[in-house]
Amino acid sequence: MVKQTQGLRDYYNSTHRMGRLWTLAALILILLVPFLFCLLYGVDLNWKAFGQGALAILPMYYAVGIIEVFNYAPLLGSGGSYLAFVTGNLMNMKVPAAQMAIEKSGVDAVSEEGEVINTIAVAVSSIVTTLIIAVGMLAIIPMSNWINSVPVLKEVFDLANGYVIPALFGALGVVFLAKGWKLAIVPVVLVTLLFIFWPEAASVSGILIPLASLISVGCGRYMYKKNWM
Repeated sequence: MVKQTQGLRDYYNSTHRMGRLWTLAALILILLVPFLFCLLYGVDLNWKAFGQGALAILPMYYAVGIIEVFNYAPLLGSGGSYLAFVTGNLMNMKVPAAQMAIEKSGVDAVSEEGEVINTIAVAVSSIVTTLIIAVGMLAIIPMSNWINSVPVLKEVFDLANGYVIPALFGALGVVFLAKGWKLAIVPVVLVTLLFIFWPEAASVSGILIPLASLISVGCGRYMYKKNWM
């Protein structure tokens, strides 16, 4: 246990106070984006469709989000945690950046030096990520015009009927499957068979995803008791 000095306690108190305020501000700004678009373009929000969409994806993230806080907060420090959880992409960028910085500096992650180094590493990683996204956003307009002018590319990148959304969810699925492929066997087989024999099941995906999550939890519990995990 690292003994906290008065200066370190003051730093933690200030970090948590400012971190909570800025996290709340970031959350409000993120939620304001769709509502502002609705106001600007005079579009009424379809709460039923919103609820169905949220129900389809939330079960995949709420448990992971809670677990990540307990797993990564000790690695990132207080300041680094607030920065990382607001900007996202923890596993691919924030956590590796913090771990590499701590490893190269040769200090303890929970020490005063480690707290500062973690915060700097995550901050630099966040700035680099933001700059890359900004460049991508600036380039998307000319790229969109080019994509729309080529029939094959237009078909591929069509968000409604193309391959972008399935590819994104496929990439996300690979990440989770790599972490626990045994847990995915039963729900993947069941859902695959369901769609083969009942193609219209896509219309009730909002119900199927939570159900598959419960099946996965039950199978995981059973495998754990059998020492298969």
